[in-house]
Amino acid sequence: MSEPMTAPKDASNDAPRADFEILYEDDETRITRWRFDPGAQTGWHHHAVDYVTIQESGGELRLERDDGSVTHVEYEPGRTVRYAAPIRHNATNVSGEEVRVTEIEYKTV
Repeated sequence: MSEPMTAPKDASNDAPRADFEILYEDDETRITRWRFDPGAQTGWHHHAVDYVTIQESGGELRLERDDGSVTHVEYEPGRTVRYAAPIRHNATNVSGEEVRVTEIEYKTV
C-alpha cells in the first residue's frame, strides 16, 4: 500500500496537496481516485505493492523519486499503466489543467 514518507533533504513540500478519495478497500485491493489542481502534489510516499493507474484526464505529472531521478508522465483519458513496487516518489501536476487518475493497489500477490 502507499504509505507517507519523509521527504529527501533537498525536496520541497510547499505545494498544495492533491485531493483523494478511497473508493473501495478490502484485504486484497485498495482503489483510490486522485484529483490534482495545477501545482498540487501527493507528497512523498512509498508504494510497497504493485499498482495500476487509469488516467481520466489530460495533463502532466512530474514524478520525483528518492534517488533524485525525475520523469514526466503525459496523461490521456483512458490510458492504463502498471507500476511495480517498490516505488518511493512525489507526484506533482506541472500542467495548467486538472489531472484525474484512479489508482488500484494490489495488496496480495
